[in-house]
Amino acid sequence: MRFGTKSDSPENGMPAASALALALALPLLAIFGGAAPCIADDVPVRNLFFLHHSTGRYLIDQGDVRGLLAASGEADSVVYEFWDHDYNERGLRGPDGALLGRDYAIPGDNTDPDGLYRLWTADDETAAAARDSILTNHRVIAFKSCYPASDIGTDDELAQRKQWYLQMRDVFAAHPDHVFVVVSQPPLRPERTNSAAAARARNFATWLCGADYLEGQPNIASFDLFDALARPDDGSDQGNMLREEYRRASETDSHPNEAANLAVAPLFRDAMVAAAGLLGGPDDPDDPDDPDDPDDPDDPPPPEPTWGSVKTIFRP
Repeated sequence: MRFGTKSDSPENGMPAASALALALALPLLAIFGGAAPCIADDVPVRNLFFLHHSTGRYLIDQGDVRGLLAASGEADSVVYEFWDHDYNERGLRGPDGALLGRDYAIPGDNTDPDGLYRLWTADDETAAAARDSILTNHRVIAFKSCYPASDIGTDDELAQRKQWYLQMRDVFAAHPDHVFVVVSQPPLRPERTNSAAAARARNFATWLCGADYLEGQPNIASFDLFDALARPDDGSDQGNMLREEYRRASETDSHPNEAANLAVAPLFRDAMVAAAGLLGGPDDPDDPDDPDDPDDPDDPPPPEPTWGSVKTIFRP
């Protein structure tokens, strides 16, 4: 199996042999620079994207998410092209992990729940431009808030967050040609939270990964990062908080440590690979030569995933 060179344009997720794919890629090549994509004609390509801040960066780098995806691609005969976006100042990294010196101008540089709500639902020019860039350039779209989002002070605040995510879900449902992976927020360490706030954080993460949010939404799934990192809800004074073995030395730092990232990265890789499988075909769904094209009248329709199967896939 031959893997050619890749450009630093997100649209190199399309097979090079497809005229439609090339037509879509050329405008972005002009924006992002680089050569035209060169990938073996018989290798399907999956375009994956992850919006995050520092916790996501450490997960990707310390957990070697790109290496794990490459190994899965070799095993599955698929190219998983993984793009990720950090703070706007750092911006976008391409499939090779290199910073591209460009960003999507995420509104307010805010990935807290209120910032994500604005990104996905607001009509203002900044939000619309960022949202359109992500939707145009990527097919599997994961995103998360950082650990401060686990500081949920009141039940009213918890209810507000759920309302925001329900409205975001309406937007996702309007884009059935994409898959959205909602990643729950990481937990706080005991020194930075209390039992009531930690319980609300657990409630929110569990809701986000449960039937109330996922059922009936075939292109939306959740990866429960909170559950993977937090001590169980065991009634102890540190329940629902960052596990001791996953804490850094500083009592003021709730970033998960390297051991946590090494443990969670394979789970996150599995979630992204499974999400790519929900697309139902390569990143060029209109390719007439694609045997898995969902629009091919000679092919039986793919089975629609049930909520139970999605939960099994995405919740560690």
